[in-house]
Amino acid sequence: MLNEPILFKKSIRSQFLHTFLFLTSIFLLFILTFYYLTSERNKTLQEQQELMMEKVVVIDGLADTFHDIFFRSRGYYAFKNEHELQLLYDDLQILDKQLQQFDAMALSVEERTLYEDLVDFSINYRTNILPEAVSYVQADDYESLRNLSNSGPNNLINRFIGYTKAYKLQTNEELNNLFKKTVQQGENVALFSFLLSVSVILLIGFITYRVTTKLINPIERLTTTTNAFANGQPFDTKDLEKMDDELGVLANSFIKMTRSIQDKEEELTTQNEELLMQQDELQDNQLQLKRSLNHLEKYNQLNHALTFTLNKQQLIENLHNYLKEVYRFDASILTWLEGNVQDTKGLAENYADTMLHHLDDNKLARLKQEKTFIIKREVEETERGIAQMPYYAYDMYSSILNAQGKLVAILMATREGHAFLEEEQNELYGLLKRVSIAFDRILMYEEVERSRQLNKNIIESINEGLQLVSSSGKTVLINPAFAETMHMMQAEQPIAKEVWLQNFEVICKEPQVLRAFFEKAMAESFKDTRTLHYAISLEQDTFIEVYATCLFEGAEKVGTIFVHRDITREYEIDKMKSELVSTVSHELRTPLSSILGFTELLLTKTLKPERQQKYVETIHKEAQRLTNLINDFLDLQRMESGRQQYMMKPLHVNEIVMDVINRFQHEKNHHVHLIDKARNVIVKADEERLVQAFVNIISNAIKFSPNGGDVAIKLENKGRMLQVAVQDEGIGIAKADISELFQKFKRLDNSARRKIGGTGLGLAICREIISMHNGDIWIESEEGSGTTVYFTLPVENKEASMLDKQSYTGANVLIVEDDSSLALLLSEELKSKGFTVIYHNDPQRAFKEALNTPFIGIVVDLMLSSEMSGWELIQQLKETEQTSKIPVVISSALDEVQELVDKYEVAKYLTKPYPPEEISKTLVPFLTSQESKGDILFPYKN
Repeated sequence: MLNEPILFKKSIRSQFLHTFLFLTSIFLLFILTFYYLTSERNKTLQEQQELMMEKVVVIDGLADTFHDIFFRSRGYYAFKNEHELQLLYDDLQILDKQLQQFDAMALSVEERTLYEDLVDFSINYRTNILPEAVSYVQADDYESLRNLSNSGPNNLINRFIGYTKAYKLQTNEELNNLFKKTVQQGENVALFSFLLSVSVILLIGFITYRVTTKLINPIERLTTTTNAFANGQPFDTKDLEKMDDELGVLANSFIKMTRSIQDKEEELTTQNEELLMQQDELQDNQLQLKRSLNHLEKYNQLNHALTFTLNKQQLIENLHNYLKEVYRFDASILTWLEGNVQDTKGLAENYADTMLHHLDDNKLARLKQEKTFIIKREVEETERGIAQMPYYAYDMYSSILNAQGKLVAILMATREGHAFLEEEQNELYGLLKRVSIAFDRILMYEEVERSRQLNKNIIESINEGLQLVSSSGKTVLINPAFAETMHMMQAEQPIAKEVWLQNFEVICKEPQVLRAFFEKAMAESFKDTRTLHYAISLEQDTFIEVYATCLFEGAEKVGTIFVHRDITREYEIDKMKSELVSTVSHELRTPLSSILGFTELLLTKTLKPERQQKYVETIHKEAQRLTNLINDFLDLQRMESGRQQYMMKPLHVNEIVMDVINRFQHEKNHHVHLIDKARNVIVKADEERLVQAFVNIISNAIKFSPNGGDVAIKLENKGRMLQVAVQDEGIGIAKADISELFQKFKRLDNSARRKIGGTGLGLAICREIISMHNGDIWIESEEGSGTTVYFTLPVENKEASMLDKQSYTGANVLIVEDDSSLALLLSEELKSKGFTVIYHNDPQRAFKEALNTPFIGIVVDLMLSSEMSGWELIQQLKETEQTSKIPVVISSALDEVQELVDKYEVAKYLTKPYPPEEISKTLVPFLTSQESKGDILFPYKN
């Protein structure tokens, strides 16, 4: 009945809708008409303006072109410039194009006449006037040219220029008129907009009036009537009931509703009372349901904690919080017996610890038997607080057992004045049984975690590189040893097969062989184990042994385990053993062959005494060679085992070097000498071992200088260390091989060194000796440029000796003396004064030195153990222009021969013995301004 439509004689909606549509239609028609007329007018004005602007542009272009034609022609007439003539023709072509554009426009009669004149001019000028003018110019007939210029063409050009000026003025005037029309039209639009706005305002006012009279006033009266009915006051709706629209229907419905409400008021009051009673009951049910939901939510949280929590302390706290809130304990303790994990509520921490430690055995035994029991006790007066009457406390003890029935946790709780119901005890018992399952799960997880961590620690601690590859070829696990060996990062995500295989191909020396090994080992058909040796090249070569085995889950192959073991040390040891066998066999067989051969000759043949002597000497030499080889082995073994005894004492290294140099006097192709730059040469060392180191290094320098050359031994102070450098001019060493030279039995694989031979023990022995003296040893070399072996020794006196106050640095002095002791004495004296002293015992080599080095003086001994005497050396120096002016000082035990002294202009004759200071006093007057560092050179030549 309510859904049936109601018919109205005069609907408010239809009244307002018809009025609105009528007014809107008139308004839109008026707007569209005005818009169309305005748009057409604006379009016409715009087209006129564009046409006028186009004509202005074309006429301006024609004027400019005529001006250019006039200018180009005058330029050609004046200078006969062919380029100007060519530009004139170009302008004529431009003129033709502009005339075509002008012709295409809508032209007036005057403009059409002008166009025709310009076309005639263009044709006449191009065909008659210009060729005639060009001929006059070429014939230098300028009189005829002037007559031609003053004729018709100039008049036409001047007339056109005048026309363009007048046309511009006319165009500007027309544009101004168009602008005025546009302004006038804008004013009309503004006036129309104003009138339109007034019309809209009037329309809105009319609609508002209609809404007010037809809708708002009746609604206000109906509202007043409704308020009167609500307040129980009388009201009148006759005027509204007479209306034949929606408001009239609404008023009639209101009258009917008021009568119905009055009839049913008592019935509604009764129903309201019943609803209030039902509401109270629903509120009680809602509170109970809310408590149940809250309890269920907490129970679900507890279940989640029991199911997913793996931390003991967190599980104890979650469980205890739930029990405390559900069962309302006044005080409680929940403890996990293993690991001292506990949680307390309502008790001091120290009291809870004391209570747990003093839990008697009887209660523990009872817990294992009864699982839960309650002790009722009267609360003491001191514990009652403000309570006046005595009451009881109920202490509950509950146990949590594991699957084996072992007691793992205890719950102790108390409630004052509120006993534990049997229902609560049963519920708590069931809950704790579930908790015991969670406890077992945590214990199981901890056991698994300990096993996992143990396996992880084992994998990470083993020295071999471990690589686990899945059946799809991805590397799912690597240990630190593998990552370090292969220079890889330990990735958390699996490494794709091609990625790790390409990494091996980059660093491996034989990538195809290794890839084939991996592919075969990862194949599903592979069920066995296999091994491969390969080498990788990173900072240095590393040799790896890889062992492959399969990983199964039941009978299914799920992956492959590769164990990469670094066998570089074993490889080097094997290589060293091979080199040792090769070296020892070669070094032993060579002298043994000579000894056996010459011994056999001595036993089987009758030889001349001199031949026998030569053979015996050869046998002795080869036997000595064998002895040295065996001694080297024994020395190195003692040094490495720490059984080598060192007799340390203060030594002068320069004296040891001079003694060692004397051992190599027999060398014919090598000149061994000392360059002493050190102020402090005293070290604490074992003399025999230090000599052994010098001999080994110098022997190598001579041995690996097959073409001869100098061997320089340099001494220099470096801070608190004495640095020794032995430099040769031999075959040198490649930089890549220098790091391997101190290895035992190491011999470089090149043809030059293989021909020379050797055991490869000398430098290894030197390293052990220098190391035991708290020094360092190293080598610098370039292949083909010689080698320098450096080693350092700590000086005994930490403060280097200072120069005398009167120092003469920058002066070179040559000493020619066969007595090395006296030479050292004189050198130390001159060195203390800052002189640079060069020592020679060979007068011929001293003469060559004098030719190459500037000296302030030369000290010569007359009695030299050589083919040349001192006087002969002095004579050669004085007869040579380059050395004739060098002062000569004689240091000799012979008496002075005044005749020779005068003949060779000897500066000073010192008779041995004399104080060392005399040599300094004698040389001081010869000083020059040059300075030196006080270096002392002790060269030796056989």
